[in-house]
Amino acid sequence: MVTRIVILLAALLTTTSAFAPLGSSSNSRSVVAFPMAADDENQQQQGGGGGGFFGAVNNFFEELDAFVDDATSRRLGNGAAFYGKRKSSFYGKDDTNKKVDRNVADNTEDYRGPAKAGYFQWMPDPETGEMKPVTRLKGRNLERKY
Repeated sequence: MVTRIVILLAALLTTTSAFAPLGSSSNSRSVVAFPMAADDENQQQQGGGGGGFFGAVNNFFEELDAFVDDATSRRLGNGAAFYGKRKSSFYGKDDTNKKVDRNVADNTEDYRGPAKAGYFQWMPDPETGEMKPVTRLKGRNLERKY
């Protein structure tokens, strides 16, 4: 019984090397490389989060930020028809109401507010060329005179 334990411990000591390098020379180092997916390479070329654990965490928080932005801007559901296209990919990659690039402002995809609503409209001043607020009905200048 004791000999079995001694043989087992001797086998363990010869196969393990705790914090010592495995190779015979102390200068040899091994590098482990993980292959990147094609999506990770595309994201790195486009300036995205990249691959690996930290890239995945970065992508998660970017998507979470885009989702919260969509939720607070009322773009979820059918709100994209009224408040501009969504930034997040919450509805999948085939979503027609999703922006092409969430980081680029585009007048055709973003909400700009009402175009013809309100109590006044902007008209150019014939003398100076500056835009001045005037009433809709009579065209009276609404600027304050100090």
